Amino acid sequence: MSNKNKISISNDNLLVAIEKAIKDNSSLSVIRKGDGENVIIGFNTVKGIKLIKYIRKLRHFNIRRFDIKFQKYFKRKLIKSFIEADYLGIAKDYSYSSIRKFDSEITAYYNLDNKKLVDSHFHLEFVKNPNNNNLINPIAQRLISNKKIGIISHLNISKFLKHHNSDIVAQFSIPKRDAGLFNKMTTKKFKEIVNSISNVKEKIDVWYLAAGAYAKPFSNHIKKENGIAIDIGSAIDTWAGEYHSRKYLRELKEKN
Repeated sequence: MSNKNKISISNDNLLVAIEKAIKDNSSLSVIRKGDGENVIIGFNTVKGIKLIKYIRKLRHFNIRRFDIKFQKYFKRKLIKSFIEADYLGIAKDYSYSSIRKFDSEITAYYNLDNKKLVDSHFHLEFVKNPNNNNLINPIAQRLISNKKIGIISHLNISKFLKHHNSDIVAQFSIPKRDAGLFNKMTTKKFKEIVNSISNVKEKIDVWYLAAGAYAKPFSNHIKKENGIAIDIGSAIDTWAGEYHSRKYLRELKEKN
């Protein structure tokens, strides 16, 4: 199965649109919908997504199994972020995932087909070349250069961004997976990050987020605060010199 015909804009054109938003100081949310998000918003909505898959994703997203209140809250925020995104990344191909076969049904259920849909792998344009400090896409490199940047990630990437004459004005992170019973994501922690974003909103040119499913509602909040949010996921690992977290990053490293 393929989703290619739904993609309305190329990666380069998307990057140009982001560049224009930064120049015009206009709000923007560019996010991606993957397997994990589909499980959260698709469970009990479309047939075929089993409870065991849902429970596994709760662990993946560091959510207590019996914290039903936060699960419902997060699901609402996630759906809202997809509906209100300016550009939504979806998978081009469903063949290598048991969840992605439900992607079209979930997308249609929430009326997301009328969004500006882009390739969910647009974030790979932000991957750093293993041999130097340049990004593989020169347009993406312009987007991280000479900027006041906000980061949502636990990685230390300030040295890399300094190389591109950019400063991290604010950085926040979500609780790490399997960090213990008392370090789970909760409504309180979620709102603390949201409030922290609001407190620094006027100091930042663009936000880059690598926070799994949480990047989506945080991006939407940034947009509502008249900011620009880009969900770059695992691409940020390479800014810290890490290429082991994903198969495609390991393959890139091996080629170089």
